[in-house]
Amino acid sequence: MKRWGYGIAAVAILAAAGFMVYNAMSSSIVYFLLPSEYAASPHDYDGRRLRLGGLVQPGTIAFDNDDLHLTFHVTDSIETYSVHHQGTPPDMFQENTGVVIEGRFEDGVFVSDNLLVRHTEVYQAPEEGEPVDLEALKDSLY
Repeated sequence: MKRWGYGIAAVAILAAAGFMVYNAMSSSIVYFLLPSEYAASPHDYDGRRLRLGGLVQPGTIAFDNDDLHLTFHVTDSIETYSVHHQGTPPDMFQENTGVVIEGRFEDGVFVSDNLLVRHTEVYQAPEEGEPVDLEALKDSLY
């Protein structure tokens, strides 16, 4: 009879440990998406921390030096979202540059607390009017 008690206790401990590991892993996952991937199923990401990657849309950058508040649009040429970022942008931040921003969507606006400029020799932004190769863009940002 004692063996059954130890066996049940061991199973309960393993189940509790597995549950804690699962919770820790699922809360620390940050999804990487392009704007069009988010737009396809935005409710799947409600309340979740995301990494949104794309190109800084030309003509949309505004930076307030007093408040250190940066706004711009990120696009993958299919979908575009407004981004609000608190802090100074990196030196290489400019139009048509690949960026990865980390944060959450709030009322259709991406509120970022981490902004990374991705630099690579592989991906070139398309000329005006040409479509963006989404796979090449995603590969260059990841």
